[in-house]
Amino acid sequence: MINAPFNLEKLASPTVPMGKHCLINVELIEPNPYQPRTHYSKESLDNLAKSIKENGLLQPIIVEKSDDRYLIIAGERRWRAHLMLNKSHIEAIVRTIDDQTQAIYALAENIVREDLSDYETGKAIRSIEDEFPNKTNLAEAIGINRTDLYRYLAFDSLPEFVLNDLNRDPTLLSRAAADQIKSLLVDHQDSSLVLSSLETAWGLLKDGKLQQTHITRFIKKALKDAYGLNQATDEQIIQNKSGGPIGQVKQTKKHWTLQLNVDEVNEQQQQQIVDYIQQLLSEPSDSVAS
Repeated sequence: MINAPFNLEKLASPTVPMGKHCLINVELIEPNPYQPRTHYSKESLDNLAKSIKENGLLQPIIVEKSDDRYLIIAGERRWRAHLMLNKSHIEAIVRTIDDQTQAIYALAENIVREDLSDYETGKAIRSIEDEFPNKTNLAEAIGINRTDLYRYLAFDSLPEFVLNDLNRDPTLLSRAAADQIKSLLVDHQDSSLVLSSLETAWGLLKDGKLQQTHITRFIKKALKDAYGLNQATDEQIIQNKSGGPIGQVKQTKKHWTLQLNVDEVNEQQQQQIVDYIQQLLSEPSDSVAS
């Protein structure tokens, strides 16, 4: 999930009017084509419908008029809950916005919800990237750095058998794991061993016998067994307090390498890491062991 403090009002163009507050027939409303969410939890919708039935709609949906119908900009779950309750009308704010802002509205509303998967977010970002002149502007618009943006976009580089399963269950793979797999595929283009190993590892993942963060390790072991130590590395992922990946440790036959994302480590922390390693390696081996 993107950890960004989205403000839907600030995402809209300054020329957008505040909009008309009114009640609209639910049958005249259609979902947003930019909607990133592909799966709606029945339990979640049931809970929302129960809340609306008991407390009413706490926040109106936002729509845009299209001919004689209305297109949802934000609030599709609330609209679906109204359909479940057989309500005839829903409170809404009618606005007119451009496609770019409409897409960001839909993305932002879902990103602030914790249950939107990385895969769904990645697809949503792909759907709006043509609205921006470059990746930097796109990353700034949705409140993430370019490194994390490319992790979300990594899903597109995965094999079809992976994408087919993700379309059925988008929670199977995180953006960090997708990025690791993409990098391995790029490093070993047209390798039948890498693809067959990935397919095996993917099957183990779906059966609950392999963690997604161990998929690349599984493939590298296959390469190591087939071609020797120099063809693969032993790799560990470094995570922050929230569990997000911020770097990795790689070990080959001759080198041990620490890599950290520069966006995640400030200058003071960098110096502290260097000082700690220097101190650690300067101590007697028996002191380190203890």
